Amino acid sequence: MQKKYKRILIFIGILIISCVLVGVAYLCYEKVTNNETEVLVVGELSINYINGSLIKDNNIYKFSVTNNGSNDVYYEILIDNLKNYESKVNYNLSSPEASIAIDDSKLNTNTNVLASSILIPVGSTQNFTLKLTNNTMTSFNLKIKKTEDLEEYFYATILKNTPASKKPKTNVGKDIAITNEGLIEDYDDMGITYYYRGKITNNYVSISDTLWRITRINGDGTVKLVLDNDMEELSNYHSDVKESENYANTNILTVLNNYYETYLSDYEDYIVSYKYCIENENTLNNTKKIYNAYNRLVTNEIPTFNCLGESYNNRIGLLTADEVIYAGANFKDENKEFYLYNPDIENIWWTSTLAEATDSDFNPFAVSNNGKMTYDTSGTLIRNLRPTINLNRKVIVDGDGTITNPYQIKEASR
Repeated sequence: MQKKYKRILIFIGILIISCVLVGVAYLCYEKVTNNETEVLVVGELSINYINGSLIKDNNIYKFSVTNNGSNDVYYEILIDNLKNYESKVNYNLSSPEASIAIDDSKLNTNTNVLASSILIPVGSTQNFTLKLTNNTMTSFNLKIKKTEDLEEYFYATILKNTPASKKPKTNVGKDIAITNEGLIEDYDDMGITYYYRGKITNNYVSISDTLWRITRINGDGTVKLVLDNDMEELSNYHSDVKESENYANTNILTVLNNYYETYLSDYEDYIVSYKYCIENENTLNNTKKIYNAYNRLVTNEIPTFNCLGESYNNRIGLLTADEVIYAGANFKDENKEFYLYNPDIENIWWTSTLAEATDSDFNPFAVSNNGKMTYDTSGTLIRNLRPTINLNRKVIVDGDGTITNPYQIKEASR
């Protein structure tokens, strides 16, 4: 009996030790597998950094943002504690719930913003995937910040003055727009974009004693402008046919940069360096190159705000052919009613988008003096330019956007 009792005590002791060991192992396992997970609460926003908030290599990082409050909220995703910055580092950020698909963008070390003006409705969760590319040393922490004083910013002022519609009144890509269709919601690489279409009368901006027109609010809250008139200096797209695809060396970029330095450099605090889309991808049809934009715009009549090719970061650029079509043009009809038509512009003006090319010539898309899209002018010929710029998303303005009281910059918050 005593031996049996002793065996029972030994068995119970072994069982207790085993349970303790299992418990310790489980705790260690939890610590090892979840040691990077961080959950933070910022006001009504709950942020779950599934792989931790420290971004330090080319791995894939996942995180989510949940709105636990009683109101819809805007927020931005920021870089914090940036170390060992390398200019070659790009990032990709996507979220199906927030309609964000940012591909191969450079880290913005001026504003530290990865994505901004993100709207999250009450009770919803937005899941994000982030990855750095070309990174060997750079590291930073992610930071989610609720956007305060939203109603003061330029893009919010625009939306307040012109409430956005979900759909245009006419078929974009097929029809011209000759009436005021207002501000229309769509998507670009950065998120939700809002573009003007048709006979718009309240999208004027005055900068450096010149008038500009708002074309759209970009997906990150910056505001894109195009010069209302053409520049005094004319330019060919490029004088060398063989170099026509190399946008960094085009004649138009040289002329645009000179214009910026002469007329806009004093406004550098308000004008951001932005991604201008340059599409060089093409297919060969006998001896002719057909650029992808030709198939998209001429053949299929489906424009897009997403950049489907190369991009070039700069403080000044040109409209894409897609953006002109969204504004109200097409390839069949003249349009002297939409806001990009200006009777003082007597010649065609270039877009940044290439249409066709051969060994001896190339043809960019352009806009005729009657408001019609064309692609029958050699890029080696001298034609007009209408520069575009993008204003800091935190610019604050006076005015109401009409030609008699255009928007004017007051300041830009940091």
